[in-house]
Amino acid sequence: MNSAVRSSHRPLSLLLGLLVLVLVLLQTAQLSQRQALEALQSRAESDLNRYALSVQQKLDRYKDLPRLLATHSNFMEALAQPENPDVIQHTNLYLEQVTRILGASDSYLMDAQGVTQAASNWNRESSFVGLNFGFRPYFRDAMAGKAGHYFALGTTSRQRGYYFSWPVRIGERIAGAIVVKIDLNEVEQDWSDPIIDIAVTDEDGVIVITTRPEWKFHALGGLSSQDLQRIQQSQRYLGQPLEPLDLVRHQTLEGGRAERVTLRRTGDQASHPVAQRSEDFLLLTKPVPDTGLNVAVFARTTPVDRAVLQAVVLAGFVCIALLLLVLFIQARWRIVRQRREFEVRELQALQAARDVLETRVEERTADLTRTNARLLEEMEQHQSTQNELVQTAKLAVLGQLAAGINHELNQPLTAIRNYADNAQAFLRLERFDRVGDNLKEIAGLTDRMARIIHPLKEFARKSSGRPMPVSLQAVKDGAMSIMYGRLGQQGVEIVWPAGLSRIHVLGDTLRLEQVLVNLLANAMQAMESCVHKRIEVGLEQQGERIRLSLHDTGPGIEAEDPQQVFEPFYTTKQSGQGLGLGLSISHRIIENLGGHLTAANHPEGGAVLTLELLLAQPAEAGMDGDSQ
Repeated sequence: MNSAVRSSHRPLSLLLGLLVLVLVLLQTAQLSQRQALEALQSRAESDLNRYALSVQQKLDRYKDLPRLLATHSNFMEALAQPENPDVIQHTNLYLEQVTRILGASDSYLMDAQGVTQAASNWNRESSFVGLNFGFRPYFRDAMAGKAGHYFALGTTSRQRGYYFSWPVRIGERIAGAIVVKIDLNEVEQDWSDPIIDIAVTDEDGVIVITTRPEWKFHALGGLSSQDLQRIQQSQRYLGQPLEPLDLVRHQTLEGGRAERVTLRRTGDQASHPVAQRSEDFLLLTKPVPDTGLNVAVFARTTPVDRAVLQAVVLAGFVCIALLLLVLFIQARWRIVRQRREFEVRELQALQAARDVLETRVEERTADLTRTNARLLEEMEQHQSTQNELVQTAKLAVLGQLAAGINHELNQPLTAIRNYADNAQAFLRLERFDRVGDNLKEIAGLTDRMARIIHPLKEFARKSSGRPMPVSLQAVKDGAMSIMYGRLGQQGVEIVWPAGLSRIHVLGDTLRLEQVLVNLLANAMQAMESCVHKRIEVGLEQQGERIRLSLHDTGPGIEAEDPQQVFEPFYTTKQSGQGLGLGLSISHRIIENLGGHLTAANHPEGGAVLTLELLLAQPAEAGMDGDSQ
């Protein structure tokens, strides 16, 4: 599979990996949520059963007490002789003693009209004696001959209480009712679980006991107008608004024993700021048998959310680690495969080269060997001479570069010296912050010096010596990296044609760079005395060849034959400014590469040096000029 196909598969593989990661995280979140909800539901059911049992035990302790008291003769006498103060007082004292011993809240005796004849609180300001509670349902149940039970606020004490009643008979006639009131606050106060809240509701769904004070006397569901009217007539909650809790029911869990709800607000947000926030709960309910009460458990889902987050984070870390491991293995396998392919190609190339060499050796004769030896000797001498000329030209250019670089390096070197002296002074004064600033400035100056000497590094690269396809854009970039400083110092404008990156010629990059550097340097020197300095580079294709021409705005070529400029040691420069070898060496280099270098004067003035090279591939159309 080639690199293009592999590159096209990488985004698809990455997308698939992300999809798998998302699916794994979603599945993990669902599974962990289900497990956490099951654990929370199990705990809430256990607490619900325990709390419901405690409420039932509390009520069972007192539910038969009125029935027992109704058989006592004191109550029959008090109902038979309501005008006898001794009988009534004796009954009051008996009720007071019974209430204190049993730990009840209050107990009292009512006649057939609902008027209280005797009470355990007879000696208090909030005494029930003389008050009529005939409107209470527990009184009506007792007068109907059956046990009564009822939860309500006391009209006198305004305290919550659960009422048990039983009829008092004189003969076959129901003469009144005995009532015992108990306080359930201790059941509410004994609960201290920070995650689970408890609410006890009556048969209408009104919360009467709860661990959240702001929920008290709110309804779990909406009450109809008939229900509100009935409750108000019984004075059960003494005018409480009985507003419903703002519950949003989301879903019922498996088994139907619990449902997820959100409590968005309560009716008393001003006094309970905490209740203003939305809270998510798991809601479970259970009735307390034979009491008309229901116990509701609100279990916060915070542990569920925390468990889901922990599971998702852990799964994400594991998936990412596995993904990184897979990517590392793939990258390692790709590197090994590429290395093996490279080794195979190298072995094949070596084998082919060895076969060609053996064939050529077998075809040669002794005469050709001696002739080749002589030719090789002459070529070596020729190459040596040419290399010496090239080296001489390089030394000349390097001298010019060195002079310019020396001038540009003086200023940063002086600045570095000053910053170093200042740093030493600040160091003695323990001004370490200023020392750091000076060192930063020195570092910036060294970066600038590195950019200044970059052309020397470019010029020092070695040539391969073999003609190969070369991009004219690369040749132009290499030459400009060497000449940019001198061009800027002398204010020379140079205009390059567009489309150089699409044109490749046969040659050697470094040697073509050297030729272009020589031509640019020659044009600059010719324009030294000119006011407007401009070099315009033209590009033209002729069949399988490309022509690159450099037209300057200098005085032109003074020789009768412009081609004389390519003769060794020919120069029009002042003494000591050059050896006259640059154009000669450039001419020789271009000829060795199978091209031509010609010189001429332009009709509009200035000299034109034309470089003609073989195309390595067909050039594309569209060659417009651009300046830099």
